Amino acid sequence: MLKKLIVAATLIVFFSCKSSDKEVEKKPIQIQFVTPTKSNLPVFDEYVGQTFGKSDVQITSRVEGVVLKVHYKEGDPVRKDQLLYTIDPIEYQAKVDQANGELERAKSELVNAEEDLKRIKPLADINAVSKRDLDEAVAKANAARAKVKAQEAVKAGQQISLSYCNVLAPISGVIGINNALEGDYVSPIGANSILNTISDVSMIRVRFSITENEYLKFAGQKAATGEPRKFKLSLILSNGTVYPYFGTINFKDRRIDPTTGSMTIEALFENPDKLLIPGQYVRVRIQTNEIENAITVPQHAVREIQGVFQVFIIDDKNKLQVRIVKTGEKTEGNWVITDGLKGTERIALLGNNFLTINTVVDPIQAKTDSTSVK
Repeated sequence: MLKKLIVAATLIVFFSCKSSDKEVEKKPIQIQFVTPTKSNLPVFDEYVGQTFGKSDVQITSRVEGVVLKVHYKEGDPVRKDQLLYTIDPIEYQAKVDQANGELERAKSELVNAEEDLKRIKPLADINAVSKRDLDEAVAKANAARAKVKAQEAVKAGQQISLSYCNVLAPISGVIGINNALEGDYVSPIGANSILNTISDVSMIRVRFSITENEYLKFAGQKAATGEPRKFKLSLILSNGTVYPYFGTINFKDRRIDPTTGSMTIEALFENPDKLLIPGQYVRVRIQTNEIENAITVPQHAVREIQGVFQVFIIDDKNKLQVRIVKTGEKTEGNWVITDGLKGTERIALLGNNFLTINTVVDPIQAKTDSTSVK
């Protein structure tokens, strides 16, 4: 009797375990899926660029001397003709005074020469003096006039040098870090000549390089009117945000650099909020094409094995199937699928799940975020 009870209990446990295993096996794994996006898709090319001010003007010393006063605060906006530095003017004031003295003496000599000419000319008319005396008087008067003009030029030059002791802002903009403090010696030559830099940031220039093949591609594109196409440019900042203003191409270099095989392009962007400053590294995005009715899927849903691209499809029986596809452009984290999909399939996002063909899954619609810039 005991033996029969043990056998019966064993059979109950055995069949209970088999039943439990079947229930576990029947429970499918939850798998997220996406449906391909089908739309007219702009195609972009991106390039790394660097920002410059509309004008980046170096402030240099045009005279030598000691800086007596700095009249601005670093990093502040300055206006054109604002006084920035005062350089010790004593030496240059002395030269102006000396030139002024020489000029006054030259003017006095001119007065004497003209008076002599006035006396001699009537006498020469009645032959009371020789023609030679008249010629000498005329020559002395002309020489005196020339000397006055020369001394006036010397004085003007010395006054210009004196004016350079007051260093003025050549443009309006934002001034940078000071290279010359009060008490420093500056000169027009060498490292001591550069005092600071002012950048006009009302607009920003962005320079980037394109290859020769890319240049030929852009040059060959025409607008509907037959004129060369005007490209609209956008910027992506270092934190991934898109700059809110579009730019236009300002100029392109006259040649392809033979050492790098590239051409320098400069674009111009409005900067009303002063968000952009010189020296930033940005991504320049140019729309080069548009694909009509493009089918796109997330890049992480596409697998590449020995050059063959494939995706996992969830069929109408919720089973996984492999589909071979052909890929085109990459855009904003997605692959453009040129062949292999109709656009209505459920594309499985398997992640790290190593599942095989015909595995039954529990499909769950994945949430997509198309707002981020890749």
